[in-house]
Amino acid sequence: MLTLAGEIMGLTAANMRVSAARMCTEGRITRTTRGTYRLQTEALPAYTEVSSWRSRIERMVPWDGTWNAVEHSRVRRSDRAALRAHNNALLLAGVADWTPAVALRPNNLDHGTDGLRATLSRLGAAPECHVYRIDELSTEDGEAVRRLWDSTSRTRHLQEASRALADATRTSNARTVTEDARTSLLLGSAVISTIVRDPLLPEELAPLTPLIELIEQMKEFQDHALTLWLELLEDGQRT
Repeated sequence: MLTLAGEIMGLTAANMRVSAARMCTEGRITRTTRGTYRLQTEALPAYTEVSSWRSRIERMVPWDGTWNAVEHSRVRRSDRAALRAHNNALLLAGVADWTPAVALRPNNLDHGTDGLRATLSRLGAAPECHVYRIDELSTEDGEAVRRLWDSTSRTRHLQEASRALADATRTSNARTVTEDARTSLLLGSAVISTIVRDPLLPEELAPLTPLIELIEQMKEFQDHALTLWLELLEDGQRT
């Protein structure tokens, strides 16, 4: 089934076997029996965010106007791999740079500041950073911080993803089953990435409806895609 999935995506059986061996060496998957593997989720920092995209919106709580801050002036810039992991952790946590030393996000997610601290640690943020809450900003700073996120661009990006799903669904009959499966995986992955990278801003900073609608649309799209892929792979096994 694994090599057949690779063939559907344009990869040879040899490609898939080499990739599986490399991922075993990296600790991302573990071989259980011949040709069978298990995902090592602890080696994948973003696994929790990606696997829970369907319920991502449930992490939000009413915003009390406070902010969570990440002070990272001591993060070493010389280790590029670690710095890249740190910056990616901030991005996935919806944290935006305010000054060269401090990044912020609204304190509107479950478990508050402690929750953000745990999330950043799990995502691979540098241990040298410090997370704390800001209860009050000056009027000028408050206005500046609210502009850290481009709400218009974010909404447009979500709507573009929604239109792409709608177009793929509408034109599915014009593709072969294999082409449809390939499209569903490539497009579905891109849309889930869009959902996972959304900063989950409160309504006071950005409209929530486009994200809610995209998640519901993506649920239907993935349900169809999973059925399609399982049928393809099971049929391939039988033949």
